[in-house]
Amino acid sequence: MADWSELVYDRSEAPPAPMILHKRAQATSTLPPSITEASSTFGGSTASSATGISTASPTSQDVLPTTFDSSIGNNFTSPSCPAFFQSFLTDDTFKQCSPLSLLLQTSNGFFTAETSPVRLAQTLDASCSVNYTMCASVMASLAQSIQLTSHCGRDLQMQNPTVMQAYNGLLAYQPVFHAGCLTDSDGNYCFANAVQNKTAPTSSYIYYLPLGVQLPAGTSPACNTCLQQTMTIFGNAAGNKSLPLSMDYTPAAQQIDIQCGPQFVVASVAHTSSAGTLSFGPSIGVAMMALVGLAISTLA
Repeated sequence: MADWSELVYDRSEAPPAPMILHKRAQATSTLPPSITEASSTFGGSTASSATGISTASPTSQDVLPTTFDSSIGNNFTSPSCPAFFQSFLTDDTFKQCSPLSLLLQTSNGFFTAETSPVRLAQTLDASCSVNYTMCASVMASLAQSIQLTSHCGRDLQMQNPTVMQAYNGLLAYQPVFHAGCLTDSDGNYCFANAVQNKTAPTSSYIYYLPLGVQLPAGTSPACNTCLQQTMTIFGNAAGNKSLPLSMDYTPAAQQIDIQCGPQFVVASVAHTSSAGTLSFGPSIGVAMMALVGLAISTLA
């Protein structure tokens, strides 16, 4: 009978540890600098970097910031509305467009990307290297569809915040695309310059104008060519009364003229009643805005 009061040790050599094969990281490409707006078609084509530095472009759409990446919530009047959101948010064509106008307010991933120069450049490369004509058509179609009673019409009438953000982001696709893809004389994205400007941390606030967010009082953007060209784009779009810019542009332009000097930008616009094709210039909530500026200046 065994004596259970004694401990018996196995002093033989331990078996070899199992081998674990780590998955290799996917290869990335080094992108050349560019000083023009990138243009390419879908299908995983390499985006041209306009950052003035070599950056590795993401090889998968899944690693890029996406719109409404946290949750759209359940505060909807009509059950057809969240179903409509689910439909277009999971659509491959929509995702490939990587719409900057929607990322600005609805993407936590984009907020994080703004704190990293390389990550932000990668995201802008993706947003700016799409088939613009097709993406503009997709966004315009969705802006019409979201208004239908069978989709989100009732929630839109009730000013549902989530639906309003989506609607304004869809309407703003064209001006935000052209402004967000502008580059300076060194080939750097004007938007990235504004986000990362530590001496004028409120410079990025102007990019929210097309989304119906008024320029907060006291905003002091950097008075440079990027600002002038961006406001030229917004001024041309502001003539369309169907866009939020038609209400936000002139007060913002007047505020910028006070900051940067008379006639630095054109404050007056000629309004039209139709939602025709937008014309753009040459390329070269207030609390939320303050939070964005504070977080970026702290983490940068």
